[in-house]
Amino acid sequence: MDVVVVVGGGDTDRYVRGRDLVLGGYSKRLVLIEPNAPDLADALRSVPGVQVWDDFQPRNSWAEASHVRTRMQAEGLRSVMVVSEPPHLLRLRYTWGSVFRGSDPGYTLIASAPPWWSTWRWWQHPRAAAFVDSEFLKLGYYVARYRFGF
Repeated sequence: MDVVVVVGGGDTDRYVRGRDLVLGGYSKRLVLIEPNAPDLADALRSVPGVQVWDDFQPRNSWAEASHVRTRMQAEGLRSVMVVSEPPHLLRLRYTWGSVFRGSDPGYTLIASAPPWWSTWRWWQHPRAAAFVDSEFLKLGYYVARYRFGF
């Protein structure tokens, strides 16, 4: 992969997963979008050549995907791993699939491993259940807004 992108927001788990992918040899390039201060400090200390794309303020996941695609095309990058929490991946799949449709760069979604997430029992953890509820609402909004123009 040409680059690992840790999307903005979320917990440190996103950053840790992205950092570990780079340190594990899956890519030589780590890009952070809107990192928090502790994650940025760790990245600058432990990941050679880490980049922070701070030339834009993403309004949402759609804006992040659009910006990453534009940057990838401008820099000749062909593939990206996108790191986020498991409940976010359904909406990211819709978003990145829509934004990257018909373009050369490809993407792979990678789930972080937050301690509050259980694939088989997510509804039993209040934080996970609230995250999933929020993501379904946001996905509905994205479909209405970006697919149908409402």
